[in-house]
Amino acid sequence: MPDSNSPYPAKKLILNLVKEAQQPISAQVMVRMAELFSVEANNVRVTLNRLTRQDLLDLTERGVYVLGSAARHLAERQSAWRLTEDKVRPWEGQWIAIYTAHLGRRDRKMLRQRQRATAMLGFSEFYQGLLIRPDNLQASLADLTEQLFHLGLEPEACVFRAEGFSQESGPSPEALWPVTEINARYRDNTEEMLSWRSSFENKPLDVAARECFLIGDRVLRDIAYDPLLPEQIVDQQARSEMVETMADFDDLGKSIWRELISRFIEDQT
Repeated sequence: MPDSNSPYPAKKLILNLVKEAQQPISAQVMVRMAELFSVEANNVRVTLNRLTRQDLLDLTERGVYVLGSAARHLAERQSAWRLTEDKVRPWEGQWIAIYTAHLGRRDRKMLRQRQRATAMLGFSEFYQGLLIRPDNLQASLADLTEQLFHLGLEPEACVFRAEGFSQESGPSPEALWPVTEINARYRDNTEEMLSWRSSFENKPLDVAARECFLIGDRVLRDIAYDPLLPEQIVDQQARSEMVETMADFDDLGKSIWRELISRFIEDQT
C-alpha cells in the first residue's frame, strides 16, 4: 500500500478532488486536502490559478472552484473505465497493424506522442516501424484510427487489418506483451482493494481518504493503459473482476472523501 510522503502532483490531485467532491470547493478546503499528500499551500494556490486560466477550473465566487468545461469533458471520458469489458469482443485471430517506419524518429516530442497514443490502445512493436494488436475491440477500424489520431498519432501513419501470418514469423503474444505481469497485476490489484476494504473502518478518516485515493488512482491508471487483450492471451475473467472490484472501491472512496470534505467545510463555519 502506498505510504510515501513524497508530494503528489498538484494539478492531478486538485482536478481529481474537485471532480469527486461534486460541489464547489474553496481554496482553504483544497489546501487542507492537499496537506494529506504533502502538497504545500503555495503550490496549491499557484496551481489553482493556472488551472483557472486553462479553463480546467471555474470560479463560482471568489476563492471557490468547480470543474471547468475542459476538465468536465475529460472527466466524462475518464469515467468510461467502468465499461471496460464492453469495449472488447471475441477474437477471431485477426490483427490491427500500424505502419510508421516512414515517419522517422528524430522528432523526440512527436515520437513520444506517437508511442503514448499507440500504447494507450494496446499496440506493441512487432518489427521496427510495425505495431500490432489483436483485432478484438468493439470499435471499427475507422473509429480506432480516429482515436489514434486524436491521441497524437500522425495522420500519415497507415492503420490496417492484418492476417495470414505464417507460424514461423507470426506474432507471439508473450514476446509482445508482458502477459504474466498483466495477469498478476489484475489479481494483485483486486486483492489489495478487497484487503483494504476489510480494514479501513479502523483507520482515521483522513488516513482512509488518502489511502483509498492513492490505491484507486494507481488501479485506474492500470485500467486506462491496459491493452485489453483477448481471453486467448490474458486472464480476461481476472480483468473483469478487477474492474468490478474497482467500481465498488470507487463508490466507497467517493463516500469517504465527501464525508471528509464536509468536515473541512464545517470547520470553516
